[in-house]
Amino acid sequence: MVAGRGVIQLVYSCLGLGVISFFAAFVLAYPAKLKSKIIFLVSGILGIELLNILRFVLLALFWHKKDNRIVDHHTVFNIIIYVIIAITLYFWVKRTDALNDAKN
Repeated sequence: MVAGRGVIQLVYSCLGLGVISFFAAFVLAYPAKLKSKIIFLVSGILGIELLNILRFVLLALFWHKKDNRIVDHHTVFNIIIYVIIAITLYFWVKRTDALNDAKN
């Protein structure tokens, strides 16, 4: 609850577990060194959760139920997060492959 603003009712699907599990599955399945996987996995999960918390803060500050907006903030957030994850994974895979090629 934000004083004078809104209230957020969190449900299980708001925690971002689907997004995190997608990210974790990709990172764990990709052939890279364990140290690289762990560092990238932990930093990625923390980043996803920080963005999710930012979403909650912005919703509490600016969302008004009275407004007749047909915007599903959950879907918009998921689209944005999946795009960010795709870009991040692209650069991580590219970097990991470059490091493996340099060693060979």
